[in-house]
Amino acid sequence: MRLVDALTQHPDVPIFTVLDSDADDKSEWDVTPIDASVLAESEHHDFFIVKAKNILPDGTDTDCYIDICLPERISDYAYFLRGDHLDVRYHHEFDGEIICAVPIDCFGVYDLFYSRTVPDIGIDILKQGLVASPHKTYIAEDLGYILRDENRFAEAADMFQIAVDAEPSSYFIYGELAGCYDEIGQTDKANKYRAMFESAE
Repeated sequence: MRLVDALTQHPDVPIFTVLDSDADDKSEWDVTPIDASVLAESEHHDFFIVKAKNILPDGTDTDCYIDICLPERISDYAYFLRGDHLDVRYHHEFDGEIICAVPIDCFGVYDLFYSRTVPDIGIDILKQGLVASPHKTYIAEDLGYILRDENRFAEAADMFQIAVDAEPSSYFIYGELAGCYDEIGQTDKANKYRAMFESAE
């Protein structure tokens, strides 16, 4: 199915697998919808079109789409459906911020979900994914980093703790958890995870 037709006919579908991206006109790409609320790695496909949010400087937001290449979680373009036409440009060529609206169950840069204008939009997207996904580590880490950057250290500690309990992506998470516990005055826990971080270096 052509990408522009898929987005028009399936407005409620959050994830599309790109089957063929050879056409220069991206609206002509061959895609198929996926019945899932969280994007996970696949043995067969690594390129997807997923729902996203365009957050404008005044805090309002509108729906759009972005492309995602796994496992790196790379996104180059944003896609806006304008009637039967697809407006495709690099993220930075649109006004405001564009963040992913589909939680991703693999390691990557948390900025993909981080709106500095309205942080809770990305936070809420990830919290829904944390509930829906059987694997908690990566989504919890994304949440932890955003909440840390927002100085919401108690909430960040809760998320990093989930990642640690489920098996963190790297030993650096112990250091992040120690720092959050320091910020909220839980010295014993901070010392525990700092020691785990230092021993893993």
